[in-house]
This record gives sequence, C-alpha cells and structure tokens, in this order.
Amino acid sequence: MMYKPYKILIFIVLSFINAHSQELIPPIQNFEPANYSAASQNWDIKVDDRGVIYSANNEGLLVFDGLNWELFPLENNSIIRSVYPHDGRIYTGSYQEFGYWERENDGCMNYTSLAPLMEEFNMQSDEFWEILAVDEAIYFRSFGAVYKYEDDQVKKLSDKFSSAMGVYKGKLVIAADKGLSYLDENGKNQILTNTSDLVNDNDITHLETYNDTLYIGTRNQLFIYSNEKLKVFPDAGLNDMLARYDLNHISVSGNDVIIGTIKSGIIHYKIRNAEFTMYNRASGLQNNTILGMDFKRDKLWLALDRGIDVIDLNSPIKFYTDTTGELGAVYDMVVHDGKYYLASNTGIYEFDANKLKQINRSEGHTWNLELVDGVLYANHNNGLFKIVNGAFIPVDTRTGSFSMTQKDSNTNEFFISNYTGISLFDSETGAVQELNPLNFPIKKVVLESPERLLAAHPYEGIYFIDLKTDLAKSEVTKVPPLDGKSNVNPQIYEINKQIILFLDSKWYKYNPFIERFEEFKEFREFSDSRLAYHDSEQLVFVKEADGSLIFTDLKGEKSTITADNFNHRQVRSNENLIRLNDSIYYLTLNDGFARINIKKLQSQEDEQWIAKPYLLEFSDELNRYDFSKNIEVPFKASRSLTLRAGLPFSQSTGLKYNLYGEDSISGKVEAGVLKLRNLDYGNYQLKLTALAAGIKDLPTTRINFRIAPPWYLSVWMKGLYIILFLLGVLIIFRFNKYKLRKHQERLEVKFEKEHHDRLNSLEKEKLLTEIDLKRKELANTTMMAAKKNEVLMEIQQELNKDKKNFSNQFRLKHLMTKINNAIKNKDEWQLFETNFNEVHEDFFKELLEQYPKLTAKDLKLCSYLKMNLSSKEIAPLMGISVRGVEVHRYRLRKKLDLDPEMNLTKFLITNF
Repeated sequence: MMYKPYKILIFIVLSFINAHSQELIPPIQNFEPANYSAASQNWDIKVDDRGVIYSANNEGLLVFDGLNWELFPLENNSIIRSVYPHDGRIYTGSYQEFGYWERENDGCMNYTSLAPLMEEFNMQSDEFWEILAVDEAIYFRSFGAVYKYEDDQVKKLSDKFSSAMGVYKGKLVIAADKGLSYLDENGKNQILTNTSDLVNDNDITHLETYNDTLYIGTRNQLFIYSNEKLKVFPDAGLNDMLARYDLNHISVSGNDVIIGTIKSGIIHYKIRNAEFTMYNRASGLQNNTILGMDFKRDKLWLALDRGIDVIDLNSPIKFYTDTTGELGAVYDMVVHDGKYYLASNTGIYEFDANKLKQINRSEGHTWNLELVDGVLYANHNNGLFKIVNGAFIPVDTRTGSFSMTQKDSNTNEFFISNYTGISLFDSETGAVQELNPLNFPIKKVVLESPERLLAAHPYEGIYFIDLKTDLAKSEVTKVPPLDGKSNVNPQIYEINKQIILFLDSKWYKYNPFIERFEEFKEFREFSDSRLAYHDSEQLVFVKEADGSLIFTDLKGEKSTITADNFNHRQVRSNENLIRLNDSIYYLTLNDGFARINIKKLQSQEDEQWIAKPYLLEFSDELNRYDFSKNIEVPFKASRSLTLRAGLPFSQSTGLKYNLYGEDSISGKVEAGVLKLRNLDYGNYQLKLTALAAGIKDLPTTRINFRIAPPWYLSVWMKGLYIILFLLGVLIIFRFNKYKLRKHQERLEVKFEKEHHDRLNSLEKEKLLTEIDLKRKELANTTMMAAKKNEVLMEIQQELNKDKKNFSNQFRLKHLMTKINNAIKNKDEWQLFETNFNEVHEDFFKELLEQYPKLTAKDLKLCSYLKMNLSSKEIAPLMGISVRGVEVHRYRLRKKLDLDPEMNLTKFLITNF
C-alpha cells in the first residue's frame, strides 16, 4: 500500500515561535499566487464533494481540480467575496452581484447572474460575504440584508444589519443587532431563545453547527448554544488566547475545533484532551490572516490574505524543521535520557522540550551516533567523541571516524571505521589500537567472526581482514569485482547473522562454506533499493530512483511512503531511520527530521479516500466537444487531440490513461493534460484511472469517441467506390470477354496455320519421299542403263574382234547398228531427263543460265556428275570410253571456268 503523496507545490514545515523553540507539526502545503496565477488575496474557500477546491479571489473564481488551477473572472472584474458549491453549481457573491457558475457539457465554465432578479430591491453598495444552502434554498448575506434564492426567484428576508449566518437544526440562523434569529416554517424571523444578550457586547463573526450544538464565534470569545442554553466555551486557556486574537472563522468536526484568526493564524483545539496547537507564519503558513477556511477529509484549506494553504491535520507524519540553516543536514539521531540528539553536518544538537541546542565544541560534520552502555558516542569529522552530561569529550582525535562496530557482545571492544583505516577501541579502558596494514578510509565493518572482518571502502570496494593477535600482522584481502563490475560504493550489513552486501543495485549474501558472495534472492524484489533500517521484525528500504520508503516484514505486509511526502528532503544516499518503538520512526532530513507513526499510517491505508478523475475538456485544434453527446472527430482534426482532466486533491499518487480502439496506448497523464496525435479512424474508449497502491477498485472515468474516416473513406465515397468497383468489374468482364474472343480467334488462326503447315509438311514429306523414290528409281534406271550399255558395248567389242569370222557381214553390220542404236537410245535419254528433272528441278535451266554455251552432251555429262557417278559409270551411259569421259570432263571444266583445285562433281552438287 502507498501513503498519499502531496502532488504539487512545497512541503514547508517551519518553526513555531522562534528558530530554537519548535513543535513537530503536520505537513503544510503552500499555494503561492505564482502557483495559481491570480491575486494574492483570497476571501473564502470551499471544497465540494468531489474534492475540487473553489476560492473567492480578488480577480475572480479560482478552481483547483487537484492538478491545475483555473481563474474565471466576472465580466466587470469585481472582487469575489464568497463562494459555495451546491448541487453542481458554484454560487459566488461580489459587489452588488451574485449568481452561479456551471460547467457546460463541453467543459467551459458559464456564469449566470441572479442580479436581474433583484432589481426591485434597490441594492445599495451591497457586497455578499456569505452563502449557505438549506435544503434546496440558497441564502446570500450582505451586511445590509439576507436574500433567498429558490425556484428561480429571489426574496429579501431581512434588510437589517447581519454579521453572520449559519444552519442550526435545519433552520437558517442569522446574527443581527437583536441577537440570533432563525427563520420559522412561515419564513418569519424568530429570536433564538436566550441569545438576545449575546450581541449587546459582542460582534458575532461566525456561526458553525456540529450535531445539536451551535458554535458562536465573536471577535474575542467562543460560545456554544445547546438545549436552549448559551454559555462560554468551557476552556479558560482557549478563551484567554482568543482574548488576544481576532476570531474570524470556526470549523468543528468530531474532536476538532479549528479557529481561524485575523492576526495569528490557526488554533487547532482538541476537545477530548483540551490541547491546542497554533499554526501561523512561524509554522509554515504564508500569512497569519485567515479570511476563509474549509475542513474536509482531515484537510484544512485556508484562504489567506496572501495565498492558499492546506494543512493535513491528521497526517501520520510530522516534521521538525530548522529555518535558520544552522542545523544543516541531519545524518543520525538518538533518543537518550528523554532527549533527542541530532548528528548533522554542522555538529551535534540536543533537542528537548521543542528546543534545539548545540553541544558545545561539537562543531563539524558528524556521521553517526552510537549509544553504548548508557554512553553516547559520536563519529565526528575530528575523531571519536563521547557526550557525557552535555560535555563533548574526545576519545580518539587522530583522524575522523565513520562508525562503531562491537567486536563481541561479551566484550567492551569496538572496531572504529575511520578516515585512515580501522582502530580497535576498548570502551572500559579507553585504549585505542590501530590496524597498521590499512592506510585508506573504511566506512563500515561487519564481523564474519571475532577473527575476521569485512570492511567497506567508500570508493574502492570491500576487503576481508583476518585479525592476528598482533594487529599489525593482520592480513588484508581485497574482494575481486562481483559479476564483472567494479565494487564502487558498497554497503554492507549484518542481518540475522548473515553478511549482506548491496552493490550496483544488486543484493548479495556471503556464503562462508564456499567463501564467496552469491545473489541474495530474498531481496531480489528490492534490487533497486538501499536498506535504511533493519531489525528482527522490520526492514525499511529506500528506492534509489525516487527516494520512496518501503516498510516490510518480508511476509507480505508492505507500506510505501513516497518522497513527495517529505518534499524530497531526505539526505540522499545517506537516508537514516531511527526506530523509537513499534509505532514511531524518525527520518533524518536535510533541514531537520520527520516523525512517522507507521501504525497510524497503516491503519489509514485501508480508509484512504481516492478521488474520481473527471473530464474538463476534449478538443482538437479548432473545436471543443460536448461530453453529453456522441463525440465524432473529423479525421483531419484527429492529428492533434487534447484532453484535460481533473483529479481532485486526495490520496492518489497520479493519473493514468488507457486508450482502447484502433490504436491502443497507455501511460501517465502529466499535469492533467493528455495529447493524442495521429490516431487512425475508428471507435475509441479512453479510460482515466486514479493511481494508488494497495487499492483494487480504483475510481475511473471513461469517454467514448469516434474518429470519422477520411473523406475518401466516407459513406458517399464508399458508395462511389462500390459503383466504380462494379463498373470496373463490368469493364474487366467485357475486356476479358473481348480478350477471350481474340484469343479464340488467334487459336483458330493458329490452328488453321498449324493444320496448313502440317498438311504442307506431310505433302513435303510425301514429295521428299517421292523425290527420294524418284532418285532411287533414277539411280536404278541409270545403273541399269549403264549395265545394259556396258554389256552391249562388250558384245560390240567381241563382235568387232570376230567380225572377220562372221560369214554374213551385212547381218553383222545390221547387228552392230542395232547395238549402237540400243546404246544411244534417245528414248532412254528422254526418260532419264524427265526423271532427272523431277528430282533435280531447274538443274538444266540454272546451269544454262550461267553457262549458255554448254552442249546437250555437256548437259548430259553434268547430269551424270550431279548424280555423283564415276567416269567408269558414265562411260557406258554416254557410249564412250572412260578415257573419252575424262577428256569430256576436262573440256567441261574449261567451259565452267573452274579452278584446278575445285572438284567438278562437288561444284555441280553444291551449286545447282
């Protein structure tokens, strides 16, 4: 659980009466004119049920939402004298003017004047100093009259002088020149029984009711009226005090009677024990003139002649502050013989009966105080001293000392950690012996055993010191860096007989069995916190980041006090808590000390009141939006949205937000203002939650809003997109249909072409086959003709050889002629020529075109060579010898004009 931080401003706890005679006082928070940006003078102050503060200021109505101040001036800029929140309205009174303020649905404050309803009353120089509500009626009081506002009508109840009014037993009570009167059921003024003598000698300044008792305050006296009897308040001491002061306001609640004065601040009177406390400028108030006050939820709000203050009267924390600067920063504190001893950077002080006195000759920085067997020792910048009967007695002044550690509970010997090492001090004999091996500062030591120490150097790490009988021979061993880090600024403790080390935001414990440090898992939760106090029942940690105190027993119970509660006045890195008993702790501060009642604090944690956040404004760069309607933000305006929220003054620690929707983000709301930028379009919910530790059901406020889509995603544009889409689909459909038709046409053309090509190919193949067959047929025919002619020529040769043997020469001649005709058969040549032309189309034509002088015989030889026939094969076909063929070939080469290297057959085959 977390105790309430004081969110803004200054925790000033000053002195009472003089700088050296002071009381412990609760937190006082000052709001200076510079804080709220208005006039210094405030005439009245009220707190509504939400916790919002309203002040009647010289410049207008001041509103404090817990996070920020707002000023609302009247149109004529007149001074507001009174303020009263009731049923969602804030009624204010000023010079010849009264009316009410209301928040509009967009968060703007609007003022409605009721002066037009009073024109018949002819107000003359009336200023309205007090406003009250009785049931649904609102009463405004000036010195000259009292007015009633109800049902949109204003009635004048009295036109006589009145100095105060109040509510007693449900009726309006007015202090007038003939005593106290009240309004009966018929609206008539009736004298309050036994009060007529009261005003003869007294000027009534304030009326206050608690239960069935009416408290009547005059300038110098307090009366109570109960059971139709009037008597002076039954405390002579209080009445004697009031005789010297001007009473201006009264507030009564339970055991508390609070009196505001004109000259001397606040008197806080406790009825149960008849004790009172004064709060004035010396105590921390900005001013002693109390012009208005309101006491709610243990917070006393004060409208002062200069500024606004609030006192937390029931705070479990009280303060002593030295305003002279003489005390300085306090490092330690000890309660001894009923007195408080403070060790500070300026010396040692005795605090007794609310008076501060410095110990003679103790000037200088004092680190620590130790109480040993009834003797108070001081670890001082000049050495070790003891304080006996107010005397500052030196023990060892060779060097400054930091702390004392007892060697053994059964001995009188102590190790003194000092600026140059360690000394052993015998408190019984006063003897001091140095550990010679050391020549550097040691801030603190703890004992692993009577023979072994762990010593902390303030800068260079930690050391183990093994003690010998002869201390000069003690062995010093430096502990190597842990986890690879430097051992700078170590803090060592002994807790439940364990050596604990805090180093670089991590906790370690020493394991003597393995003789090394290992992580201390029990303290892992507090890895970012130092230890300020420890005993067998309680530990108090200090968070390094913000200085908050965490009280814990490590069994689940935990209470946190934020540094805001001390106005960050702790002595950072040297926070020190001193336990007086189970309930009371003291915390040293930079300019004094604080007393913490931890039991009271813990009892209040379960009853702490957390205010509900509320919305003040939701706007973009141009417009404010109405909270009561469905909020729709144009997309263009969503680039920068501003939300202002109030978190009324309470025990919350801050305000967080969660945004749910197209973009989900969360974080803290700083100073009541949240900027949302570049949100995507869509529906959103923004949740504001007051922060407080230890409370499950925290108060929240939600606002829903919608960011409209951009113009190109509007409903009309979406309709257009649908039409365009359908048109596009139709175009695509028709285009695809057109492409399909064209594709089909191309396929048909391709098919026809492929079919035609296939037919041509088949026809070509057929022709090639036919040509091949023709070629074969031609070759066969030619070869057959050649064979035939070869045979005929052989027969002819044989006949020529034996022609003489033939008896019939005529018949031989005839036979030879037939053979010659058979060899030179023109029909065979024509048939050959025809078949040759079918195989080798245009051969003769192309040959003759290039070589027109070729004879028929030349063409015949060319055709045989084209068929790649040899001379031997050609000779029978031409009816000549092989020699004749060679001769003919030679002549043909001449006619074709071929180079000698060119083969005639190859030439004819490749070129024709």
